[in-house]
Amino acid sequence: MVPSHIWTAVCYKHRLDDEKSFSFSYLGENLPEGDITLMSVENLNSQLSVLNSYQTIQIFADNCFGNNNKLSKVQGEFQKLISLKVCKNQMNTKIQNICNNLGVIIPAINRKRTTSQLFDVSEMTVKLAFNSMSSYFTGVEELKTLHGSACLITRAKPLKKGDVSTDEVECMLVPEKQNTAADGSSCLYRSESDNVCRCYYEGGHKPCCSSSCLYQDELQDYRCYSGQELVRCSPRYSLITADGQRCKEDHPCATYGHGYYWCRTSAEETSPCSPPLWRSKAKNGKYCRSNHACAKYGQSEPWCYTDDEGNSDKCCTSDDCYSAVNGKTCRSDHECGYHGYSFLWCYTDDNNNWEYCCTDCDDGGNTDNTCVNTYASPFSNYAPAWM
Repeated sequence: MVPSHIWTAVCYKHRLDDEKSFSFSYLGENLPEGDITLMSVENLNSQLSVLNSYQTIQIFADNCFGNNNKLSKVQGEFQKLISLKVCKNQMNTKIQNICNNLGVIIPAINRKRTTSQLFDVSEMTVKLAFNSMSSYFTGVEELKTLHGSACLITRAKPLKKGDVSTDEVECMLVPEKQNTAADGSSCLYRSESDNVCRCYYEGGHKPCCSSSCLYQDELQDYRCYSGQELVRCSPRYSLITADGQRCKEDHPCATYGHGYYWCRTSAEETSPCSPPLWRSKAKNGKYCRSNHACAKYGQSEPWCYTDDEGNSDKCCTSDDCYSAVNGKTCRSDHECGYHGYSFLWCYTDDNNNWEYCCTDCDDGGNTDNTCVNTYASPFSNYAPAWM
């Protein structure tokens, strides 16, 4: 008798700390194209009970640390193992179509490595189009996780349709992993093991990425694993500079060991790039222009354009409640808001030093010029010279 489904359950108990213990399981149809679903052990017990005519099924003596909420962390690794299935079942239509196409292209190219009867690949360019910078970054993060592919922006144009602002973003699909360091610098060669990834260049070495370079919300920056160590990284994301010039294809936008994103436009010329911070926002509450995210661009403090008419302002690198201008962070008990003034601000330390910020998270929403009694005047300690 052939079973209709296959399943696996895993229970891991840490030898010292139960908070590090976890469990997970998956269940799939026993078919060549059957779906595979990741789930908790408790859910698997229920599913198997239904499949077995409601007989009580208990795989482990208990649910094996099912309340430790580790399932979401397992999900990332699980996606890599069943990438096309996850792509098919969980992604939006645009990314699903991309994955379906890659599901045909990539196996065919892989087969070419082992047989000479199929075809020769002399050159292949895959261009993807997105309707906003936000959807581009979301989609590319998924492509990196699932397929190890990056997509270099070749065109990014803010559009105005009536009263609605939108974008057109086109990019060229490329492998994410290159012979580069985590900051994008070229390597003479790379040395990679389970414990470390090193990029060797003339005169020394730098860390390189063993995993995908992904955006971390809590850090408002990009990180990858270099062996076992989490390091700052520069994602492969664009061939277009902030002023619209084309980067050399072998030198896309990256930090290359500096504190800003840039690229070479020729053997002699360089130009700054708009950083991959699509949620950056100006202190006037407006989002930065999609092709001009918050950065210094040769100035002493970060700024950005907020429209195509040349209007600009100082900015925050994220639209969350704690990002302030000049790379500062609001105090944990004092979110960005008006707090009785006509501008957005927050305290940045316990000495009541303050800074402008960019997103109104104050429930009171008071925007007049009267200082409320809850907080001392933000001007009590200092006022910025550029105020």
